[in-house]
Amino acid sequence: MNDKISSLIAAQRAGYAMAQPFYTSDTVFEADRKLVFGQEWWLAGHSSQIPNAGDYLLFDILTDSIIIVRDAQGTIRAFANVCRHRGSRLCTDLQGNTRRITCPYHAWTYNLDGSLFSARLLDESHDRSDLSLHPIRIEVLSGLIYVSLSNDPPDFAPLRRRMEPVLAPFGLDRTRIAHRAIYPVQANWKLLVENYNECYHCTSTHPEFSRSHAIHMPENRVAPLNDAMRARSEECGVPVDYIDQIGSENRTGGCDHSYNRYALLDGFQTGSEGGQPLAPLLGSLTGYDGGASDAYVGLLNPMLIYCDHAVLYRFHPISKEASLQEIIWLVHEDAVEGEDYDLDRLIWLWDVTTHADKRIVEDNARGVAAQHYVPGPLVSMERFIQRFIEAYQTMLGREGEKP
Repeated sequence: MNDKISSLIAAQRAGYAMAQPFYTSDTVFEADRKLVFGQEWWLAGHSSQIPNAGDYLLFDILTDSIIIVRDAQGTIRAFANVCRHRGSRLCTDLQGNTRRITCPYHAWTYNLDGSLFSARLLDESHDRSDLSLHPIRIEVLSGLIYVSLSNDPPDFAPLRRRMEPVLAPFGLDRTRIAHRAIYPVQANWKLLVENYNECYHCTSTHPEFSRSHAIHMPENRVAPLNDAMRARSEECGVPVDYIDQIGSENRTGGCDHSYNRYALLDGFQTGSEGGQPLAPLLGSLTGYDGGASDAYVGLLNPMLIYCDHAVLYRFHPISKEASLQEIIWLVHEDAVEGEDYDLDRLIWLWDVTTHADKRIVEDNARGVAAQHYVPGPLVSMERFIQRFIEAYQTMLGREGEKP
């Protein structure tokens, strides 16, 4: 591990925010690129985006581009978007359909399983089986597509074993994307993740959220609401399991993951402005329990699941001081816009909340970069930031562990 990063980790005080270089240093960002972005699982898309053979979409992580394609047998595969000839990008459209993948530079052509189909004038002495597209590790969980650039990413199997049963009733594999929005944020990616991981700021910054969600309230006020919700959840078929596999102290192996169901305030059935339903019920649910589920697949892929829609978050690093925050809204696959749901009502809460988050996170970034910034103590409502810090710094300590 780099000596500078080792010193920063050694100096980290438990229960405190991170030091300035974790957000502003080129050395740290390069370590992030290698040990976090290059190792972790990323939410790359949803299976509904590529329903037919030959359908593909692209997913980029900094300079790396990944082709996600459904082959002729219906299997979803992932390949590096790099021609095996001289490295050209193969696909340039973000989404499309093709019988084969053809390089626009010299027309090398690949089958949907990644094997080389043709390479004009290539000498017969070359073994074409060695010139297949580079495969990318891929997992599909409840219709959600995850990829990792690593040849040896965190084991997905323990996550799948625990998370599939709690996600199944929501039928996320039978949803479709109703809307996507991207919010450019002038801040290091870690500040976005930290902001998502605490609701200490919700009362002062998010009045729209705070009047419907109980999670920002003291525990003694939330507990009775959760107890009442659980009785409704059982009737409606909504999972209320508590899964906590985040960080080295809690995780028993594999990729970080978690699931938790919590109550909305009385009168709110879903995450809408007035509490009324927004779209048809998801999956096998039979009613509204007045709750919301927080779920994580890895540390970088949070989602919020209501009874009638789901909200997926993606945090895209652009540079050490710039990021993109993307939100994806899912509804039942049969829901028709304008008939079964109103798009403006569907996206209202998390659009207005994210615009507010953009402002406060950018102010946070400017303050963290200032000469007078000194890491301050975290409060009890920021306990998930503490866990993120521990998990993140553990990732940085991976260097040298694997051959």
